[in-house]
Amino acid sequence: MAKRALLVGLNRYPNPENTLRGCLNDIRQVSDLLCMHFGFAADGELELLTDARATTSAIVNRLHWLLEGATAGDVLVFHYSGHGSQVRDRHGDELDDGLDEIICPYDLDWDDPFTDDDFYALVKDLPEGVNLTVVLDCCHSGTGLRDFPCGPRPIRERFVRPPSGIDHRPRADRAVRRFGRRASEHGALLIAGCRANQVSADAYIDGDYHGALTYYLCKALGELHYAATYRNLVESVRRLLRHNQFEQVPQLEGPARLQQGRVFAPQLEAVSC
Repeated sequence: MAKRALLVGLNRYPNPENTLRGCLNDIRQVSDLLCMHFGFAADGELELLTDARATTSAIVNRLHWLLEGATAGDVLVFHYSGHGSQVRDRHGDELDDGLDEIICPYDLDWDDPFTDDDFYALVKDLPEGVNLTVVLDCCHSGTGLRDFPCGPRPIRERFVRPPSGIDHRPRADRAVRRFGRRASEHGALLIAGCRANQVSADAYIDGDYHGALTYYLCKALGELHYAATYRNLVESVRRLLRHNQFEQVPQLEGPARLQQGRVFAPQLEAVSC
């Protein structure tokens, strides 16, 4: 049984206006979590890509490493903390076909972005019995942050507005496909930071900056003694976010039977709920 994880975090982008502050803390926190509580080895089983190293080609290359040779019983994790965005569906015939959500590598090319379809092409041959968990701590819409009842706090949304000519705003009747959705329909488990019409917060929490999803995901796992199902974990994260006055609602997607499996464990392992 192999365990491998690819953790991508981007605080810095070529445009200083896109700077974030909590993404590197996110992947440090997840790295510690996997090594200390889930049996991952820091040497050889974890790959970290940060800031200028997190280019499109580097992410694709390391995803090949993550998935290569995977067999039943293996546990694989892909965690992304950074900006997200949306582009017109590149694989449809008309503008009205909908929007694809994308992640934003350091060298994001708006004319050739890394879409849900590109990600699916990498994972579509995932063998049965492999636990691939995808965690996306980024935004899925550009609607902007809502006000918080306790007043302003140092928060930034993890969303990059596409440039003029590429920015296609969704209408009420227009479908938006979340990054990683096709993979979740074919055996992966996807934990996304918010609903499709929300943003994920890059926020000041407990004395430092973090992605709200990542911070409370790790906290929830601790409260659950690191032995939870994916469904129970996401329910706990939602509760913690709500209690701390974040309006984003994390989403869990993937086969129902796998949602009842144990977090970051071989698929054959389950916990009683």
